[in-house]
Amino acid sequence: MARIAVIVSNPCVSDARVIKMACAAADAGHEVHVFGTLASDTQPFDNSGAVSYHRLDWRPVQVLMGVFPLSLFSHRFVKPIGTFIAKRLAAYAKYAMFSRVFAKHVAAIKPDIIHAHDLICLPAAQDAAEECGAEVVYDAHELEVHRNPPHPFLQKRWVAYVEKKYARRAAAVNTVGRKVGEVLASHLGRTDINILYNSPIINPCERHIRGEIGIGPEVPLFIYVGKVTMGRGVSEILPLLPKLEGVVFATVGPCDVKTHAMLHRQADKLGVGKRFRMMLPVPFDQVVDYIRGADIGIISVEPVTLSYQYCMPNKLFEMSFADVPIVSNELDEIREFLVENGNGEIVDFEDKTSLAYTISRMLRENDRLKMRDGGLAVLDEKYSWRAQVQKLNKIYEDIVSRRSKALSQSEGLSD
Repeated sequence: MARIAVIVSNPCVSDARVIKMACAAADAGHEVHVFGTLASDTQPFDNSGAVSYHRLDWRPVQVLMGVFPLSLFSHRFVKPIGTFIAKRLAAYAKYAMFSRVFAKHVAAIKPDIIHAHDLICLPAAQDAAEECGAEVVYDAHELEVHRNPPHPFLQKRWVAYVEKKYARRAAAVNTVGRKVGEVLASHLGRTDINILYNSPIINPCERHIRGEIGIGPEVPLFIYVGKVTMGRGVSEILPLLPKLEGVVFATVGPCDVKTHAMLHRQADKLGVGKRFRMMLPVPFDQVVDYIRGADIGIISVEPVTLSYQYCMPNKLFEMSFADVPIVSNELDEIREFLVENGNGEIVDFEDKTSLAYTISRMLRENDRLKMRDGGLAVLDEKYSWRAQVQKLNKIYEDIVSRRSKALSQSEGLSD
């Protein structure tokens, strides 16, 4: 078994992909340490479960201000100038600064494997690995070069350079979908990209969406799953509700106070306030059970970048395993997934007439889009979290085996 250090650029209290992988590694018998950032409501260190969490204060501008020559601007009269410069440089210097904060702490536990989630963590992983002799796994949650909002030209070139420099040296590279993997393979010059889908863990939930809304199975229910923010399509769906008589539209996920109020005002103005509900989030491992029984789910991601065009989000798998038929925007791999499993349809969300028509027809023909036992079995075999864990365990096992073999050969040569 191995000691595994996981690095992530958030406090790791709700990052489902990272938490699931860390727990899977611990379940396989590995010693797992997650290094994340410190938040006001988290502890710097927590080892109450199978995974130990180490959280460090991460303020990139403050870290930059401590590095020469910006450290010369520490005097209060010139500090605003230094802060201004640091903020402009942060987009380029954040990778080195993140490593400056995290690498030494990661190396200190002497891990065998360092698993870096997203590009900002990768240089820190490689720097720590050089110090302690570990192997690095890079987990690309999306196409870093094609993030949204799009990077300016020079920053895009810098991101591409950093990713190539460090990811080419990684023992393994993982990502979230086949098409993203194809782009990464071309960009990095590698043919060994591992695809680990954002599949859900499925545990029982005491709450249920229809019960919390207060509607029976006869009421058509249309849902959105995930963080509710502007640009996610919720505000664009509300104007369709007057045309969808009797249909209840509900969101399931976190939402800030401002957006919550704005969406409710919009619904009231449209006269559909009683048919629009915003439900509180549920633990990531209970989402599937909570949304079972909804009639249709929406994936309204706008293909504004290649990363979005090729996305395979958590909600796709959560709704599929809940057997909730999906209506999705024109997104390449999601289209292939829905055709493969027969559990949804694609429509151009810019065409509001076609969108309203498709939703209405899908509600009427809902049974046609439900998966039968055979379809659910096929879905489970390929896309279940259990299937992804098997791939993750194989990645770790191969690295441990190579390290063990290299160590044996080294000891043989020294005899």
